[in-house]
Amino acid sequence: MRSFLVLLGNKQTGSLGADLLEQHVRHLAAMSSLGRLRLCGPFTDEGGAVMMFSGGSAEEVEEWVMQDPFVRERYYGSYDIKEFTEANEANRWLMGKP
Repeated sequence: MRSFLVLLGNKQTGSLGADLLEQHVRHLAAMSSLGRLRLCGPFTDEGGAVMMFSGGSAEEVEEWVMQDPFVRERYYGSYDIKEFTEANEANRWLMGKP
């Protein structure tokens, strides 16, 4: 699986309806239980949010993002999907094979 970072922006101002929030949380839980969503959360400046996915392609991840009620209902008006290479201990922080 490949790694993708999704940056959500252009957040609506005003109140967030409880129903929309509940739909969003159900979507996150479903994505997590399928092993797709690795982490997510809002920025502390309240200007947007981030999601990290494991998926086969950017197109696949975009389908998942577009299913999110926050995106579908334009609570977040924009998103940007970036593929990245994860650096970690297992791959020697991208310094080659052990």
